[in-house]
Amino acid sequence: MSFLPKNVRTRLTLWYVLALTFILIIYASVSISLVYINLRNNLDDQLQQDYEIVENLMRVMPDGSVKIESEDDPYFHERWFQIWSSDWKMLYESSPFTGKSLPSISREEESTSGFHFQSMQLNNNVRVRILSGKINIEGKWLFIRLVRSEERLWNELSGFIRLMLIALPIAIFIAGFGGYFLTKKFLSPIDEMTAKVRKIGEENLKERLPVINPDDELGNLAHVFNDMLERIQKSFERLKRFTSDAAHELRTPLTAIRSIGEVGLQDYKDAKHYREIIGSMLEENRRLTHLVDNLLFLSRADAKTLDKHLIKLELKSFTQETVEFIQALAEEKNQIIIIRAEKEITVIADRALLKQALLNLLDNAIKYSPENSEIIVSVDTEHNNAAFIEVKDNGPGIPEEHHEKIFERFYRVDKGRSREMGGSGLGLAIARWAVTAQGGKLTMESKTGEGSSFRITLTLT
Repeated sequence: MSFLPKNVRTRLTLWYVLALTFILIIYASVSISLVYINLRNNLDDQLQQDYEIVENLMRVMPDGSVKIESEDDPYFHERWFQIWSSDWKMLYESSPFTGKSLPSISREEESTSGFHFQSMQLNNNVRVRILSGKINIEGKWLFIRLVRSEERLWNELSGFIRLMLIALPIAIFIAGFGGYFLTKKFLSPIDEMTAKVRKIGEENLKERLPVINPDDELGNLAHVFNDMLERIQKSFERLKRFTSDAAHELRTPLTAIRSIGEVGLQDYKDAKHYREIIGSMLEENRRLTHLVDNLLFLSRADAKTLDKHLIKLELKSFTQETVEFIQALAEEKNQIIIIRAEKEITVIADRALLKQALLNLLDNAIKYSPENSEIIVSVDTEHNNAAFIEVKDNGPGIPEEHHEKIFERFYRVDKGRSREMGGSGLGLAIARWAVTAQGGKLTMESKTGEGSSFRITLTLT
């Protein structure tokens, strides 16, 4: 079970306080160490000054004893120092302290060249700082040891530590409150966006989130949300339009079937008349079935449940087979479909999807081309490692203002004429999806009065 609060503002404040506490502890530790080192260095400097004074005033007598000039100077009554011989005998000691004793010169002090510093705690728990040094006077080695109390050092250090212990909690407490209010201020745009998002529904999808600063992360988040809302709005509008168009398209053949049936039931007539009525109803049923099949195909395409089986496909023979499949429709209008394919070309494609796309293009070309005309189907390669199938008709062409929308679902250039020809406005939309789904591209070139050309571009193997 997590003990972290659920509120993001509180969690950010907590992490901020923890991070700041860690930093302040490190800062305090470093500061205390630096203060201690500085105080100890000052104490060592004082010991060195004492050493120089004792060294200048020290005299060795002929009997081997040591005499200090100006012994009556108060300086020597305030300093603790010892002079030892090389055989570890104390020759002189000035000790203003009572009840305190130092151990004999250690091997480490004896072997050290120059000054040797060490800290020590005496038997009465007094901390002292000791400086030891060797000096040669008239060929005789002597050891000088000077001692200063560290009580002042530790008192000052303790005072600094107490100051830190008081200042750190206060700083953390202030930082916690400051971090909470800063976090609240920085997260307020998210609260505004949250309140705005709660108000956005299907009735007001045009609403967008406020972008206070487009250059920071929250502004970028608002931009991403607005882009998502834009896509949702377009999808929702497209779905509404698709549903409305589908209902309208389905109503037309259903109304026709009902009307034909009602007219047929008005009067009793011969069998030939009823066969014609049944034939008309079957024709409308065929159109209705074709429309439902197209709607089902697009629905499965949108849901991405259509399986694609990409294989190596030879375009010349494939195009010939597809043209033969639809040749009968062209013959009804005395049209000729000419295939121009001079070489065999192999591409990677889905045979079923490509056939459906090409059939839709050929069906449109047959519908909108006049009788006794030619439809040219070309198969060739391009310079950019691509192959194409192009269907060119001799129809009325498509005005330029319709070029961008011609591949939209249920879109027709001439709605009345399209319904007369049995079109539903889905053929080009299905063709483009079928081509795009296998990595291809469907493009169009058309001018009014000069016919239209649709090209399927695929990648060569």
